[in-house]
Parts: sequence; structure tokens; C-alpha cells
Amino acid sequence: MQNRLVVVLCNLKPAKMRGVESRAMVMCASSPEKVEIMEVDQSSQPGTPVFCPPYNHRPDAQLNPKKKIWETVAEDLKVSSDGYAVWKDCPLLVGGETKMTAPTLRCVSIK
Repeated sequence: MQNRLVVVLCNLKPAKMRGVESRAMVMCASSPEKVEIMEVDQSSQPGTPVFCPPYNHRPDAQLNPKKKIWETVAEDLKVSSDGYAVWKDCPLLVGGETKMTAPTLRCVSIK
């Protein structure tokens, strides 16, 4: 992952991974056989938010773990047959403009 642009889902419930606390995760396309880091346009800048039109962008400071918001959202987060990241069939757009893609995986979950 060095020297790569990645999309990070932030504000998650803190969890320890290999003894280190994390509050975020790198978004990856995932099948039982393979995992691929989602790719963004190389002109993207670190810290650029991802939008999902027509939904409004109102991020929470931290998701309430009792409401299981991430688990609900994750069910509809997928890679389309064209290789684009979608939520409920609406494209995820970096900076509201460019699509995020999976290199080779299609019609799989994003985790």
C-alpha cells in the first residue's frame, strides 16, 4: 500500500488489529478468492471526501455502535458489473466527481 492513494472509511468504532487501535478501514473489493484495494484517480488529493449522489453528505463524528449503522450500510456497498463502487446502485464519487474502481473484481462486496 505504500505510495498509493486509498479510500479510507473513517469514524468507525475503535477496534484493535494486530494490537493497534484503529478507527478506520481501507475500502477493498472482496471475493472469497481475492481482495483488491479500491482505486481512485491519481489526481485525487488525500482527505477528499467521497459522495454518493443523490444522498446528502452529513457525516457523524463517530457512528453509534449500538445502532449497527456500518453493518446496515455495508450490505449495499458493492462493486458494479462495470467495476465501479456503488451504494444502493448509486456511484461513490471522490470529491463528487470521479468514480472509485476495482481493478478486476466485479459484482462483489466492498469491505
